[in-house]
Amino acid sequence: MDGTVAKIKALMLAQPDVESAFSQIGGYVFGRSEYQRSNRSRVAIQLVPLADRQISNTDWIKRINKEVDELQLAGVRVRLRNPGIRGIRMSGGDDDISIRIQGPNLEVLAGIGDEIVRRLEDVPGLKNVRHSSEDIAQELSVIVDRERASSLGLNVEVVGRAVRVALQGIVVTDYIEDDRQFNVRVRRPPSEMTSPRDVESVLLFARTADRPAVYLGDVARVDLVNSPASIRRDRQQRIIEVSGTVASGTLGEVSTTATARLADFTLPAGYTLYDGGAGETLREGERIAHILLGIAIFLVLVVMAVQYESLRNPIVILLGVPFAAIGVALAVNVLDMPISMPLWLGMIMLAGIVVNNAIVLVEYIEIERERGAALEAAIVEASRLRLRPILMTTLTTVVGMTPLAVGFGEGAELLQPLAITIVWGLAFSTIVTLVLVPSIYRIFAARSEKLVPA
Repeated sequence: MDGTVAKIKALMLAQPDVESAFSQIGGYVFGRSEYQRSNRSRVAIQLVPLADRQISNTDWIKRINKEVDELQLAGVRVRLRNPGIRGIRMSGGDDDISIRIQGPNLEVLAGIGDEIVRRLEDVPGLKNVRHSSEDIAQELSVIVDRERASSLGLNVEVVGRAVRVALQGIVVTDYIEDDRQFNVRVRRPPSEMTSPRDVESVLLFARTADRPAVYLGDVARVDLVNSPASIRRDRQQRIIEVSGTVASGTLGEVSTTATARLADFTLPAGYTLYDGGAGETLREGERIAHILLGIAIFLVLVVMAVQYESLRNPIVILLGVPFAAIGVALAVNVLDMPISMPLWLGMIMLAGIVVNNAIVLVEYIEIERERGAALEAAIVEASRLRLRPILMTTLTTVVGMTPLAVGFGEGAELLQPLAITIVWGLAFSTIVTLVLVPSIYRIFAARSEKLVPA
């Protein structure tokens, strides 16, 4: 393993875009926990800042995957992925795509995981497909023949203690030197405990002196058995997790394709399959965003209804909000932008921003009418006088959000959809405010005047 990691690390450090590389061999560290896996290692690569290179993280991973394949490392799987932003977890799973299978039997779960991995390996844009039961650890199994052990004056407790002392040792005393205390542990030399046959040679002594010592192999069978490196639980039941990294395309597209591949997959009785990755998080976020957007529009309507003491003007003003969504839809199609949580946050903010220009225009129309101007004259005069303030407020907001919308600097991609939503939605809503809102106001006002008795 050391030699293999050294080759991969040398390949990484030879890349001009790599700033540093840190390797962990024989396991990995996650948070404050340390996981020991003799067949697993991790290499953390730090690239130079984006401004100093001509390639993105995703494209760099694609290029390195090809170079790693050229090394032809037999018996080794190398998975490269972008770890994302430290401290921000976008899903309950370990990767972008996380499919969880729940059931009682670990062997059956592992078989289901193998089949799902086989179906998803060739999904376009999905890489590093694996399941959590692939990591296998070897354990020493000691199966005691209870009847034979009892006939020799032994029991399971004596056998277990003897094996533990032979392998791990026992602290019999301590040694103090210069105010420092050291435990003294007695155990068999590690060189004599290298195989199950060596463990079977451990001598066992009965509790009574009239019983002769016997070898562990005479009363027990010692074997090395495979076992899961870890057992995962979710919703208080055992699960395995099939995970994968979105290397190209959008999360929604890849998730939809993966779901289609598993549409005809039949699970055994007592087993369930569900999504536990970023796709599920995105759907839950969209559901919450819809609720928040509705609440935001309702609160805006309530505030305006209280101020105007009427529902006519608030409805006229709010009718411009759905049309602002057209600008967002254009941005999504033109820029090929995926639907994400920052976009929904931008929509919620947009619902409160786009009404400002409409409020300014409608309020000035009301002022002109109170001065005695006719309906159409008041609309024309208000539109003429409020055109410059509306354009100024819109342009200052759009120009202020443009650097973030363009995506200058590292990490700008996180909030870029929010800025694009506000810029495109606000720009389109300005046209709606100047053209549609006066027209709607004229229709509502004309009908109100007809309903007023002479």
